[in-house]
Amino acid sequence: MITAYQFVKFKEDSFVEFHRQLAEQNTVSCFDFEDSIIDFKKNDTNAYKANYREKVVNLINKHKVKILKSWLGFRINEFGNNRYYDDIQALRALGDIKIRCIFLSNCHNLQILQNFIEDNQDIRFDEVIPIIESNDGFSNMEEIISFKHPKFKNVAFGHCDYNLSCNIFPFIHQDNPRYWYWIQKFEKLCKEHKIGFVNSVYLNVNHTMHFKLMLKNLSNHFKDFGQVTLNTQQSNACYSFKEDELINVRELNLLEDIDVMDYARKIVELFEKYNPDGMGYTIMPDTKIFISPQEYVAAKRHIFG
Repeated sequence: MITAYQFVKFKEDSFVEFHRQLAEQNTVSCFDFEDSIIDFKKNDTNAYKANYREKVVNLINKHKVKILKSWLGFRINEFGNNRYYDDIQALRALGDIKIRCIFLSNCHNLQILQNFIEDNQDIRFDEVIPIIESNDGFSNMEEIISFKHPKFKNVAFGHCDYNLSCNIFPFIHQDNPRYWYWIQKFEKLCKEHKIGFVNSVYLNVNHTMHFKLMLKNLSNHFKDFGQVTLNTQQSNACYSFKEDELINVRELNLLEDIDVMDYARKIVELFEKYNPDGMGYTIMPDTKIFISPQEYVAAKRHIFG
């Protein structure tokens, strides 16, 4: 079975029905409080994040009786920074609403996970899902995954931040064999310590067959697992996925016969063209492939050193 964790866009229209439908398809509606946006305009960024938190909390509280059967999740900022405390305050403002999961960004050592659980026992959440997305986190993965607590059931991989942390460019995505070497590391430890795994985002939202091929590859490593999704189409693919389905599609390689410097310039040009304020991921209107803000930073680093 695959549990989808869909990072939903904020929408007031059909709010209740939308989240109910996701829950019926084994999908958690996740709101993103995490600071994954680029701070081109720091003051504007702070105002944007504060406004988003307030809108989400108000809308959930407004409809809380109607959405009690929905599965709600949140990704919050890295433990200990200023925005983390703003996120915690927002979660506490939800009162008695039970939260399915909290994704804890950049959990790079065990102490962070322990402190989060100890400090937030007053918040009603089923589980905390630490995201391993840095070189330090990967190095401390065994210590983190071996931790025992009833609210720690799954660990997540954030491959975009991990690429950035390791100074990798072009980024390694699911079409690269090295990605599956990383997955094997998670597989070994998750099986040993009976912890579930939540896979990182798949950025090519326009190609369902390649997405299903990735799910099939994951099913070779995990019996039951989670998948972060970027839209309802990906969530539906998780819900309807059959492990024995025959998928005849060539492995996707987005970097065939491409000059790396030209590729870096293209990433920067497209990101700034379609996302001038740096608000999160940028989607290409023609290919529907997402460019992560992390890969944009890595591309600029590659160009300018």
